[in-house]
Amino acid sequence: MSKNLPQVSNYIASNSTYFLKSISHREKTYTLVSDKHGKVVYPNKPLKIIRSTCKLHGSSYQASQYQAKQFFGKSKHKLPIMIAYDFGDPCVLFPLFSPSSSQNIWIAFQSIINIVDHHDETIVTFIDGSEERLPLHCKSFNHQYVRASMFYKHLILKRNSTL
Repeated sequence: MSKNLPQVSNYIASNSTYFLKSISHREKTYTLVSDKHGKVVYPNKPLKIIRSTCKLHGSSYQASQYQAKQFFGKSKHKLPIMIAYDFGDPCVLFPLFSPSSSQNIWIAFQSIINIVDHHDETIVTFIDGSEERLPLHCKSFNHQYVRASMFYKHLILKRNSTL
């Protein structure tokens, strides 16, 4: 497995989360979780963390997808979703690949401070200075990042108009 990292039996995504990355080990899919406290391994797919977090906060993954499709249009795919409000700040994650893919990686929008094109990959720098090399062209990553930024701003404006 990934460098003998500690394993956790439960994880709730928040604005402290940097990414949730699928990793395979002995024909099973795990999640490499990175957040402001470091890295741990969760014994299920990233989508299980997403679903559990939505449920904990009184919603569902389907409701989060619906909310994103209302903003972007029903025909769009790989949309960012809001999984919770963390102390009033929307916690927005976006998938790099299909959310149901065993190779998917969810990135927390608020955690990114830099994006660098590196051949056929993207190197992302997070707010603590850590970096992660992602198996996706920078142009594709930037497209997903811009969508997440638009959605985040929409959620902030929507929240502020109801206060």
